[in-house]
Amino acid sequence: AEGVLVLAAACGGDGMVAGQVLDMGPAAGDEAALRQLCALKTGAMIRAAAELGRIAAGAGLEERQKAAAYGSHIGLAFQVRDDMLDVESSEAELGKPIGSDREMGKRTFADLLGLKGCTALIAKETALAKEAVAGFADNGFLLCLADSLADRRS
Repeated sequence: AEGVLVLAAACGGDGMVAGQVLDMGPAAGDEAALRQLCALKTGAMIRAAAELGRIAAGAGLEERQKAAAYGSHIGLAFQVRDDMLDVESSEAELGKPIGSDREMGKRTFADLLGLKGCTALIAKETALAKEAVAGFADNGFLLCLADSLADRRS
């Protein structure tokens, strides 16, 4: 029952649906607005997936909160990296059209922070994600996943 509640919250009006509504409106004007959009749109689902794993394992509230924090941080790092790839990658390498965010008039982290700023934000969010699960006995996969998402090329 707990897992259903977590997933429903992540999908609903306080999660992904809210993010989709924001994404359909005017472009995010600043970094705070873009962070909120990302936290709702993709971050909510990644956060929920991380927490659901701990729920399935029977973990307590503190471990669930740490897993959710991990998900939030890798979710933001993933989106920032995606924004970078939309600028600096090729369609062949990425496997999808590049520059589509700009064509649709969307503001991205690359627009707001530049590529150097994005790289710094990805490093910060990846470190925070890894810190959130540092105390987990079974954290090897989670640490590798955070690094691989931060360094991905597609």
